[in-house]
Amino acid sequence: MKRRCHIEKNLVVLLTLSFLLGILCFSASTTRAEERALLKGTVLDIKEMPVEGAEIFIYDSPDVRRPADFISAGTVKDGSFQMDLPAGIYWAVARIRSGDQFGPLMPGDKHSGDPVELELAPGEELVQDFTVVDIRETSRLKKKTRQDYVKIKGRVLYKNDSPVEKVYVFANKNKECPVIPDYLSAWTDNKGHYTVYIPKGRYYIGYATSFPPEQDCRVYSEAVFDADGIDFVIIIDRSE
Repeated sequence: MKRRCHIEKNLVVLLTLSFLLGILCFSASTTRAEERALLKGTVLDIKEMPVEGAEIFIYDSPDVRRPADFISAGTVKDGSFQMDLPAGIYWAVARIRSGDQFGPLMPGDKHSGDPVELELAPGEELVQDFTVVDIRETSRLKKKTRQDYVKIKGRVLYKNDSPVEKVYVFANKNKECPVIPDYLSAWTDNKGHYTVYIPKGRYYIGYATSFPPEQDCRVYSEAVFDADGIDFVIIIDRSE
């Protein structure tokens, strides 16, 4: 009889411990879930059509010229995405590549521009949409829309006068290279020609071979542009 009571007592203790352990596990699981947040949204192109295969790059600081801290799966056919992230403050951009997954963006690749700051509260569901464009579409958006815009054109050449193809020219108010320059041309053609539309004023003129201009941004000259149709030639040293 004593042996039976001892067994029953141990069984009660074991069941009690199991119950308490279950409560602790549930509480920990609930806490972990509350510390996370859901980011979702849609990626569209310049015509507001959904973009399939775009990725959302998430950074824990405004410095987006480095590997991302989190990357979403590619957007589905309707352009939608969703990401489960730890709560916190982030900076996000959307990108889609026509070729290799890594490395600088090239002609045909698309980007959403300046990073969007996001604050994800614990347990929150945040909706953030993105619009991605390629460099040619971006240059179209910068075309002359007011009377005080001037047209700057020219060629990008090496020192031996041979043309530089597939670079773009930018005009920026600040000397530092931004994520997206203030004004930019489309990619130069096989003869090195470019065109950029800018408001009258003083600018830093430069060029880059990738979009956005990551680490290869080069400031060529500072100049004042106050007349339409200026022909501005950029000479590049091949050693650069």
